[in-house]
Amino acid sequence: MICKYITGGLFIFFLLVLLYLLFHIWLEGKREQRMPHEIAGEELPKELQEAAIRPLKLLNGYYEKRDPEQAGACIDETMLSDNMRILGTNPDEIFYGREGAKWLLQGDWKHWGQLTLDADQTALCRAGSALYYVLRGKIKLDYVRFRIPIRITGILEEKDGLWYISKMQFVNNLNSNYLVVAWLPALAAFISLLFFGLSYIF
Repeated sequence: MICKYITGGLFIFFLLVLLYLLFHIWLEGKREQRMPHEIAGEELPKELQEAAIRPLKLLNGYYEKRDPEQAGACIDETMLSDNMRILGTNPDEIFYGREGAKWLLQGDWKHWGQLTLDADQTALCRAGSALYYVLRGKIKLDYVRFRIPIRITGILEEKDGLWYISKMQFVNNLNSNYLVVAWLPALAAFISLLFFGLSYIF
């Protein structure tokens, strides 16, 4: 009987620790949406800055429409498809060239949530003849109405007088330290529950 109380109590304790960590991930995500951390860029001429963020504004417009049939037009207007490299938020999301970009865009618009980008607040830094960019955004997931802050980084390159995206990396802007730590109480809760079940059997 004592074993049941101990293992049951441990399960509840570790479950509460796990919920506490998950709550903090959510709370910091909400804070980042309300008061995002400053991302410093270089002071660039206003004309250059406006020209450079053109493809990012267009990309945001296409993400608002979420029309898979317009993926090709989006790529033509915003990306250098021959040099395109995209890293998504999942480990297996690595896309190359026009077909990779098309696969990503159509998949996002069919199955992902509503992405909104704050292109006007893009941080830009020179990287040789190219520009490194960082912009913030948020995703509203359809099925739970949960909003996740996101950052997109990458490279902009100029071609025929216009700037285009040539590299992109999507990053969920959440505190992953809590996720790294969370597996410990999750494992401990599972083991406690297992022993709690065994105490009933024996």
